[in-house]
Amino acid sequence: MTTATINLEKSPETNRIEMIDFYNEATEDYEFWSKDFNMHFGYFIPFKTNPFKRDSMLNEMNNQVIKRLNLTNKKASLIDMGCGMGGTMRYALKNKKNLSAFGVTLSEFQMQQGNMLLKNYRGNILKENYNNTSFPSNTFNAALA
Repeated sequence: MTTATINLEKSPETNRIEMIDFYNEATEDYEFWSKDFNMHFGYFIPFKTNPFKRDSMLNEMNNQVIKRLNLTNKKASLIDMGCGMGGTMRYALKNKKNLSAFGVTLSEFQMQQGNMLLKNYRGNILKENYNNTSFPSNTFNAALA
C-alpha cells in the first residue's frame, strides 16, 4: 500500500498559483467533455436523457439546478460561484429571459473565454475568489456553485 503525503508547508500564494494553473490547463479539455463547456456531472432520467450522450445529461443537470432555484419570469439575478467558462450561466440565461447573471473564477483564461461565449447574453464573468467577492451581501436572488 502506498501512502500519499500532502505538503502543508506550501505558502497560500503557492497553492493559489498552482490552483489557477490547474484551472487554466484543465479548461482546454472542457470542450471534449461538453460542447457547451459544462464541467460538472450529469443528471439521468430514464427515457429522457441518454447516458451515452453526455451533453443531454449535463444540460438536464443545469435544468434541475435552475428549476430548484425557483426563478420566476420576473426580473432576477444569479451568481455562479466558481463558474468556469459559464456553461450553467448560459443555460440559465437562455431559459430565463429576465435573468441577469454574474460568475466568478480565479482563471484569467476562463474569464476571457467565458465572456466571449456570453457576449449575446445578460451575463458577465469576473476574475475573483468566490470566498471574497466585490459584491455586497444580498445582491443576488439566487446562487449556485
